[in-house]
Amino acid sequence: MKTTSKILKIINILFLILTLIFLIVQWNQIPMQIPTHYDLYGTMDNYGQKNSLIGFFIIELVIYLLLKSIQWIVKLAINSSDTKKSFKQYISFIAESFIFVSNFSFSMLIYHMATSSNISFWLTFGPLVLAILIICFTFYKFETC
Repeated sequence: MKTTSKILKIINILFLILTLIFLIVQWNQIPMQIPTHYDLYGTMDNYGQKNSLIGFFIIELVIYLLLKSIQWIVKLAINSSDTKKSFKQYISFIAESFIFVSNFSFSMLIYHMATSSNISFWLTFGPLVLAILIICFTFYKFETC
């Protein structure tokens, strides 16, 4: 569990870096008007300026920092209490998993907005399903320990 959390931490940072690199490298190829909203079926239904991609990246970065802050505060609270080591590892895994889901969602959204392509159903609801599965799996594993 500890190794998985470390791998997720590295992947989370890579998502941020790769999204930023994508925006920098592709900036001149991105059209001036991009989709800024998708309907439930992943079809573009609202458009805006390409500068909004910078805003979406900033939102991704802020959410990443907020989730890392929450993770740090929870770790402090857990470390000050007398809890099992396995519980601490599961909490860390859940936190890194949610950060991964958030980063993945925003990175894919930014990519699809920049390329003006439709988003698939699974890209829309996949992160939510993944988050629910992570929670269920983690609590199941914790209860069986």
